[in-house]
Parts: sequence; C-alpha cells; structure tokens
Amino acid sequence: MDQYAISARIEHERRIIKVKQACRERKIDVAVFTSPENIYYLIGLDYEGYFALHALLVFPDTGSILFARYIEAPTVSRQTTGVEFAGYTDTDDVSALIAAKIVSSAGEDARIGLQRNSAVTAKIDAPLQSYLPKAHITDASGLVESLREVKSPFELEQIRRAAEISDLMISTGLREAGEGVVENTVAAKIYSAMIAAGGQCPGFPPFLRSGDRISEPHTSWTDQPLKDGAPLLLELSGCVNRYHAPMARFGYIGSASASAKRLSEVSHQAHLAALAALKPDRVARDVYSAWKACLDPANVSPRAPHCGYMVGLSFPPTWTGGPGVQSLHEASLMPIRESMVFHLLTWVTDGQNDHFLSDCVVVEKAGAVFLTKTPRAIFEICQKN
Repeated sequence: MDQYAISARIEHERRIIKVKQACRERKIDVAVFTSPENIYYLIGLDYEGYFALHALLVFPDTGSILFARYIEAPTVSRQTTGVEFAGYTDTDDVSALIAAKIVSSAGEDARIGLQRNSAVTAKIDAPLQSYLPKAHITDASGLVESLREVKSPFELEQIRRAAEISDLMISTGLREAGEGVVENTVAAKIYSAMIAAGGQCPGFPPFLRSGDRISEPHTSWTDQPLKDGAPLLLELSGCVNRYHAPMARFGYIGSASASAKRLSEVSHQAHLAALAALKPDRVARDVYSAWKACLDPANVSPRAPHCGYMVGLSFPPTWTGGPGVQSLHEASLMPIRESMVFHLLTWVTDGQNDHFLSDCVVVEKAGAVFLTKTPRAIFEICQKN
C-alpha cells in the first residue's frame, strides 16, 4: 500500500469516528448519507457510479453499510475498508432493503438521521417512512458537511496539488489562445495539460467564454474562433483526489482599452481587500464588506451576489462541494476558521466592461493566502499563436 492510501485510510477512520460521536450526541441510532461528497468523505469511494442511488448507513455503536448496485462490488472492495457492501439489482426495492437492514440492526423504532439535502434522498425518504412507521426520522443534513468545512493537513495537501494543476491549465490556455484560434482547440489543450499533470475530471468543466458570452456564468467553449478585441475569460479548476482549487483570469484578444484596464485595477484591489479580511474570528459578511468598500467609490457593480465561496472535495456537476453554496455574502454570519478553503472571486462591471478575477485561498492563522499563483494583471494576447 502506498503512502497516499495509508494516509487516506487513516483519514477515513478518523472521520467515521467523528460522525459516530455526532450521532451519539444527537441520539441517532443510524445515520443515512446519500450525497457522493459525504460518502466519499467517509469511506473514500471515488468513481463515476454515483448516477445510481447510494446510501451509506452509519451505526454509531457498530459498523457501516453501503448500498449500491451489485456490479460496483469490485470497485467498492478495492477502494474502501471497514464498510459492509450491500449490493442491489435494478429490480430491487432499495428502500425496502435499507429498511430491513435498519430494523435488523437498530430495531423497528430506530431513531434515524437521514441526509435530506441531497436530491438522491427523495427516492427513499417517503418509502422509508412507509416501511418504518414506528421509526423516528430526523434530518441529518449538515452533520457531515460541518466536519468538511475545516480541512485537515491531508486535505490541504490535495488542494495544493490541485492548485498547481489549475495554474498549469490557465497558463496553457493563455499560451494557446489568440486571434483566429477556435475556442474548443484552446479547451482541448487545457484538458490535455490537466490530464498529463495527473488531474482528474473536475466538478465543472473549464469555463472558457469570449465575446458576448462573458456574462453567462456557467457556459463554456464553442466552435467559434477568438476575435480581435474580444474579452476572454478562463475559469477552471484542477482536481486531485476529488479536491478542487478554482481560479479565473481575464483579458483580451488584442489590446485592452483604458477603461478595461481601470476596471481590472479596481477588481484587483477589491480582491486583495477581501483576502486581507479573510481571517480567523471574522465572519463572512466582514469579508464582503471589505470587498464592496473598494467597488462603491469607483462606481463598479458586482455581477455575482458574493465575493467567493467555500470549496474542497466535490463531484460533478459542481466544484462547490455538493448541495448549496456556502458563500461570502453581505448577510452571512459564517465564522471564518483556520484551514478553511475558499474560491475568492471578484466579478464586476462598470456598465461597459466586465472583469473577472478569482483564486483558491486557504485561511491560515495570520490570514488567508493565495494557493493559485498565476499573475493577476489583465492579459492581452496581441498576436496569433
């Protein structure tokens, strides 16, 4: 077993112990988790099989059981330890199987904590209640997510490696872009660099937008050539062992106007102000206020409702960590703690131009630091590559 596998096993054992303790404190006889992120966090199952229903049952005083399609047994056996596998067929009533296991292990009047913030849970929520009329089912959403907020040294190592790949992807995109180059050609080069460097498929594909598509937050490349004078946005993330480090850089094919350069400088100063405010013992709205204070005097408006959000492990179709977004917005009282990781971003407009700048940052004892390193100045690609 290699060093990563040994470290990962220790991590998963530590996490399961914490979840079991949380279950005891809440007087839960069995917790049922269904999101890929929470299942991966607890047992390390990293694959593309989550399109089908998965349910991880954690019993605080005994073991854990994973329900998944029976054909996944070889993968589960190779990637996980300390979990019983319960394979089901496509014709099985999975809710009935889960209910039977709960009754046999915890009794028909079991106190069940069910993760309800996962879309997958809708498939089993009502059926479980019908099969277990004497059970008491409560919402266990957030139980694991709260543990995932502060990253361990092991997790930070994965994120730092992902950040290195993010920087490589951005530099590749900037090198390959140019007047007349087709957008999907640039995207292909970015993917090639990502894969060659050891990156996994990220939660979002690289967002590569140009021209009049700049204001579309979640679209990517087309088969159109890049045009002289057009803005270009590259927003992307490396991914290592499902951990992400998003970043974005913005510029122009050709020369940027004076107003675009001014907006870039305002954006950069707001970005740095948010970074400086992102310290332990602050709350999220403090960060937003420091950021917004740089925009208002310059008559610059935010495009996004926040200046960043928490990131870490995630599966497609997002790099935000699963259901919901824990963002740095004007009303958030989310405490900032050491070893949290954020996608810190500034997306603004002056009414004529847009600018987008973002980085992956980690909160250290003295404050936040950048993990992504590519220069943050507006770029100008003035000749065809």
